[in-house]
Amino acid sequence: MTEAPLQERLLARFPNAAQRPGDSILHVVLAAESVREHLRFLRDALQFDQLTFLTAIDRPAESRLEVVYRLFSYAAKAAIMVRVMLPRDGARLDTVSDLYRTAEWHERETAEMFGIEFTNHPDPRKLLLPDDLEGHPLRKDFTHPNLIRLPEVP
Repeated sequence: MTEAPLQERLLARFPNAAQRPGDSILHVVLAAESVREHLRFLRDALQFDQLTFLTAIDRPAESRLEVVYRLFSYAAKAAIMVRVMLPRDGARLDTVSDLYRTAEWHERETAEMFGIEFTNHPDPRKLLLPDDLEGHPLRKDFTHPNLIRLPEVP
């Protein structure tokens, strides 16, 4: 599939998809309840066969967490960013580890670092942090006695 037909099919499915300034990759924002359906479509119909990474962004001023998936299609040599907005309190999202095996590790890390529950995950154990650590280190309001904050860079 060449880039033009792929772009047309993406825009047909995701009319609000847009490129960000300085970025050639399309960005799509999805509702949490439709993530699995749309990622399955991207994998099966458009050959986005690789989940390159999955992470989150803490946006406390907006009281939300943003989950970010980056998918890559080897057939089209193209990438897409999929974003999902969740509330900071009780953040929950269905696992996609059965669609993309690489999500299994990424979801565990994101759950630990940001406090997002990935429902139906096959192995929700902690991956990196000690079991007794309270809080989520990549949230902007995280505190710990050994934490040293660096000055903000202008």
